[in-house]
Amino acid sequence: MDPLTVAIYKRLTGDRELCPVLVDVKDTGGGCGQMFTVTIVSEAFEKLRPLQRHRRVNEILVNEIKELHAITLLLFSVSQYQAKNPKWVLPANAMKGNGSVATTSKGGGDQSTTVVDKVSPPPVSDNVQAETIQM
Repeated sequence: MDPLTVAIYKRLTGDRELCPVLVDVKDTGGGCGQMFTVTIVSEAFEKLRPLQRHRRVNEILVNEIKELHAITLLLFSVSQYQAKNPKWVLPANAMKGNGSVATTSKGGGDQSTTVVDKVSPPPVSDNVQAETIQM
C-alpha cells in the first residue's frame, strides 16, 4: 500500500468529529497513486448537506489533496448507506468511534483489506452522487 493511501486512511479515521464507521480508499489511477475514490460513511454526515460534507472532508485531507491529481468523494450518512446496501451491517461498536471498517485497493483489481469487527462493506451502488475534483 502506498504512503498516500495510508495517509488518507489515517487522517480520516483519526478525525474525532467525523468518526467514520466505514472508510474505503481506492487508487483509481492505475496504480499511479495520484487518483483516488474515497467512500466514507459517518453519522456526522446525517446533519450535513452534500456540499458541507465535501468541505469537511476537504478540510481533513487538505495536505493530502495537494499531492493528488483527482479525488472522488462518496459521502454517506449511516442511514443513507444502509438504504443503498441493505445487507450491510453496522459494526456493533461503530457508533462509539472505534468500529471503522477500512478497505483499500490499488488500481488493476489488486485489493488489500483491513477490516475491524470482521464486517466487509459491499460495493456502493452505481446510483450515487459523487464529486470529482481535478487538481
